[in-house]
Amino acid sequence: MIAALVALPALSPAAILPDTIGAWLKGPASEPALTDPKLWREFGLQASETAPYAADGQKYTITAYRFGDATGSFSALELVRPKDARHVEVTGIGLATATDELVAVGNYLFVFKGYKPKPEELNHVVGTAPRYSQSRLPTLPKYLPPGDLPDSERYIIGPESLARYAPAISPSVAAFRFSPEAALAKYKTARGETTLLLFSYPTMEMARDRITAFQQVPGALSRRTGPVVAVTLNAASPDDAERLLSQVHYQAEVTVPEHVPTKKDNPANLFLNIIILCGILCGFCLVSGLVFGMLRLTLRRSGASGDGDSMISLHLSGRP
Repeated sequence: MIAALVALPALSPAAILPDTIGAWLKGPASEPALTDPKLWREFGLQASETAPYAADGQKYTITAYRFGDATGSFSALELVRPKDARHVEVTGIGLATATDELVAVGNYLFVFKGYKPKPEELNHVVGTAPRYSQSRLPTLPKYLPPGDLPDSERYIIGPESLARYAPAISPSVAAFRFSPEAALAKYKTARGETTLLLFSYPTMEMARDRITAFQQVPGALSRRTGPVVAVTLNAASPDDAERLLSQVHYQAEVTVPEHVPTKKDNPANLFLNIIILCGILCGFCLVSGLVFGMLRLTLRRSGASGDGDSMISLHLSGRP
């Protein structure tokens, strides 16, 4: 799939990659080519750059893509993932082959061709990337049942990706005006191959409204669980489709913000700050007194006594 990134120029040039990565020196940069600009535009591609790096006679290439959010970078990762890629532990989501490594982290997708970066090298590339946004990666794919075919997972966020991966479903049925997202995977069953899509809607009411439309798609079976509508396509038999749909279970997650203690929550730090403030005030008083004394001394030496005119007393206390 990486080799398929040829044909049309990227949307906009940008300096994304660092000049050096440890001992590796960056070569002349250029714009990577894209096979389907409309699809990449739907993913939210903002800028891209590809450049060679060399050190001690060795070379490799990095291609960087910046998107509006993590959903775009994840969708692009699923698009260009090689067939023989396996998951690797990296910052974000990583896929690796025998020679290459792909990493989706935040709103960026990095493709290392001919090299697998060390953790500190990858952190340097990510840390120097302009306009990096550490947004949350999509969680919908985790609801896909296990056992899908290798390299079959795809992510859908609009009409272009839907037409590319599941043309049997029209955009009006998916109702992208409600901002749904969909995860797709293919499964090998006893009687053949079945395609499963999970459409996630913002609310359960929207999902309940759309399941009727999905039921009208020829050859499709659907099931709703929470705000997720599961749809099977091209199933060899209704039984295979039902077995697959029964494995989809949505479970709501509630994230409670956790208070992170700071120095302000430490009483000892409060007393230390009070002592520091007292020291600063004492120092200010001392310096002010010295400045005032030096000023009076200077005035007296210059001839000005500073006493002013003598006081005139009227002695009015004894008068009527």
